Amino acid sequence: MRIEEIENLIEPVVISHGCELWGIELLRGKKRPTIRVYIDAIAGATIDDCEKVAKDLNYELALNDAFLDEDYVLEVSTPGIDRKFFKAEQLSAFLKEDFDLKLREIKNGKKSFVAKLIDINKDEVLFHCGDEPMNLNFIDLDLCRLKPNFEELMRVNK
Repeated sequence: MRIEEIENLIEPVVISHGCELWGIELLRGKKRPTIRVYIDAIAGATIDDCEKVAKDLNYELALNDAFLDEDYVLEVSTPGIDRKFFKAEQLSAFLKEDFDLKLREIKNGKKSFVAKLIDINKDEVLFHCGDEPMNLNFIDLDLCRLKPNFEELMRVNK
């Protein structure tokens, strides 16, 4: 089953709880695969939200025989402060923030680096790595994760 099909099954359940589907990871475990579902909400998803969504997803997915023909582990979580990005449009609220990036292929002698998000235009993303601009298509990123500024967070929370 493709990730888009899984999203189509999961998203209505997540929305019914007042949350948004942030992303899905399919992980191959030694004994059973894991389906990791990330949810978010305007005020931030809570542990209660995760529990309710997980309970309903377990029921919903059990009803859909075509979902997986093997046993699996379901995890429902928030994306967290160092959130992973699954789609380019998710980046728009994080302009001027730093990101840990890992490219699918080496570019300018690097595959992994930290860069500041400057602009987004559909799937085209502009980062600054040091003083050097770097235009990327979101699909060229193997990993795009927010790099939290803990010093700034500590200052704001004082």
